Amino acid sequence: MIQLSLEEWSVSIRPSGSRLEELRAQFLTASDPDLAVPPDLLESWLRSKSALGAPANVRDVPRVDEDLLDNHLLEMFQAPMARAAEDLAGSGMGLLLADAQGRIVQRWSLDSSAMTQLDRIGTVRGAVLAEDAVGTNGVGTAIASGKSVLIEGAEHFADVYRDALCTGAPVWHPITGKLLAAVTMSTKIDERSGLLLPLTNSLAAQLQQHVLDVAQPGARAMLAAFLDASKRHDGPVVAFGPDGLTMRSRRAGELTQTDVDLIGHLCAGLRHDSRVTADLSTGHTAIEARVLDGDAGVVAALRPAPRVMSGHGKPSSDGLVGQTKSWLSAAHHVSRHIAARTALLIAGEPGSGKTSLALGRPYRPGSAQSDVTVLHTAQRQIVGDQVWLQDLSDAVAGAARVVVRGVEHLDSQSSSALRALADAYAGRGSLLLTVSAATQAEAEAAATRLGVAMVWVPPLRERAADIPALWNALVAQRAPGLRLALSDGARQALEAAGWPGNLAELRTLVAQLVTDGVRGVVHADQLPDSLRAHRSWSMIERTEMETIRRALQEAGGNRSKAAELLGVSRATIHRKLKTYNLSG
Repeated sequence: MIQLSLEEWSVSIRPSGSRLEELRAQFLTASDPDLAVPPDLLESWLRSKSALGAPANVRDVPRVDEDLLDNHLLEMFQAPMARAAEDLAGSGMGLLLADAQGRIVQRWSLDSSAMTQLDRIGTVRGAVLAEDAVGTNGVGTAIASGKSVLIEGAEHFADVYRDALCTGAPVWHPITGKLLAAVTMSTKIDERSGLLLPLTNSLAAQLQQHVLDVAQPGARAMLAAFLDASKRHDGPVVAFGPDGLTMRSRRAGELTQTDVDLIGHLCAGLRHDSRVTADLSTGHTAIEARVLDGDAGVVAALRPAPRVMSGHGKPSSDGLVGQTKSWLSAAHHVSRHIAARTALLIAGEPGSGKTSLALGRPYRPGSAQSDVTVLHTAQRQIVGDQVWLQDLSDAVAGAARVVVRGVEHLDSQSSSALRALADAYAGRGSLLLTVSAATQAEAEAAATRLGVAMVWVPPLRERAADIPALWNALVAQRAPGLRLALSDGARQALEAAGWPGNLAELRTLVAQLVTDGVRGVVHADQLPDSLRAHRSWSMIERTEMETIRRALQEAGGNRSKAAELLGVSRATIHRKLKTYNLSG
């Protein structure tokens, strides 16, 4: 990662808003501006005035046809920009990527208010924000000066930007030194973050590191294959190269980071071209994975995958979700016993998905099962042992598959009767029993008593890589069509959790968030306290922590001096120290 000096992070002390208005008026009327105007800003105003004359001459933001935009540049930086946008969700900020001519190649934000603000000031794809087109602004001034800038309110040349605040930083090729692009964070002036400029610098540094990664010999083949697939394929394309390098096509912009992580998990370890399906936040998706020679990576092309139609002519969302080896092994074990029509005990912790494995699809209590008879041992308490055992005998004799849930509740007499039935009907139909057990040893003892084979279902904490796919599937089941995507921080928190209630606990969490009216991206601070304790810091938070640490170190631990170096108030430093549990 390219390191930035504290001087590059620091923000100059600026005149107040009213004073700046006065200085700007003096400048525009040819009076000598007060020396309080920062020199770099004064130079930008001079360039803007020379090119445009008066601010009133900037009536509309010029635009170019999208065919003239550099989509290769967009595809190069789509992945890191999309990830940064997820980190900024809830901040009210929008992200912009412009080419070296100041033309907006793409914008990102998960906040509708930020997108509305960008629309209002004409900052859309194709907009030209070069200094000689619209005057002083975060994009054009960063390009013209070759420096990172913070432009606030009246510091803009054109009146259209008077209530906007934006920071911009140039993105240089780390090898050739050529200016590739400019990255900008934009927001309303009343939503200013004191660390906005350091965050913009950090993002620019990440983009430069991304270019360096792509320039490595091992990544060139992946880049070529990715660009070729993006050109030929109408849908989203995601590529995974060596050393964690990831690229997304423009059409993959709708994917969340959780989606990308899930696709990467499914593609990891493939040795030949494959086709798999997954439930993403955008819907049920077919993934065509092309494995590149020489361990150069995998290129995944995505397209919608229609679900299997149910008997009622409606799309079915049935299908087990999971790709971890332990889960797939258990599913394969169950399938073999069903095919052989032999009895099997499916064991695991409560809520781990035992009945779903027995059915071969997600189990929904109370739903009709046309091809499987499902009995629960709890029914014995209602109808009595004799009636329940007779119902079981009739079911085993008349159905191709019978699932008996909760056999841990059977007494010794009923267990013996169940074992006799399993022996009597062996080979005539499959009998699948489920038992909740704390350990595999406990489950094996139960299997021995019943005289059947046993398979252990892994708990959710041991198949954390399946959580993103399970999340998307449960959201689709609970509220079809609703977008409820995990942020990177929320996903990490869920993957690190202990899940004593397993899938049932995850299902309850999804149901609660839907009931509470949560929509869009779910962040870590929206999770229950028991889960938030496991969350990781986002890129933005890690950058803020590192910035504050370095400022305090340079200031010798003096908070007031550190605040001055960063251009923020002492109260902001104090609040951030408390938030991140930093000493200083």
